Amino acid sequence: MFDIGFWELAVLGVIGLIVLGPERLPVVARTLGRWAGRARHYVNALTTELENEIAAEDIRKDVRRAREQIESETREFRESTEQAVSPLMEPIEGESERAAPAGPDDSGGAPREASESDSIAASEALDSSAESGAPTTHRNDENRP
Repeated sequence: MFDIGFWELAVLGVIGLIVLGPERLPVVARTLGRWAGRARHYVNALTTELENEIAAEDIRKDVRRAREQIESETREFRESTEQAVSPLMEPIEGESERAAPAGPDDSGGAPREASESDSIAASEALDSSAESGAPTTHRNDENRP
């Protein structure tokens, strides 16, 4: 902080001894030492706090960057999955539309539940797409043909 050598301190001590006298000089020196220690402590605490704040900001930036990367990869995966599955879903959707009644059913127009014939049609469509070399995706191992 200050560049004060031994001789500068000796001159200050002699001047202090002449001005303050031998009775008050030790008390003043002790008080100045405490103030200097407190100032050093405050500067160290401030430095540590600033370093911690900078580190926290760096961590926030890293987390933000990682979140954006994960979101973009998730978006890309979703898009590629939709592109891969959409050709497989067209035959299934077409068969389910043909199997659905033309008018509202007894449930008052509520959507109908999937029947066993829909499941069979879906598995047949998957089997035919697997034979054609198209990539297949399965939700779990139980549904694999």
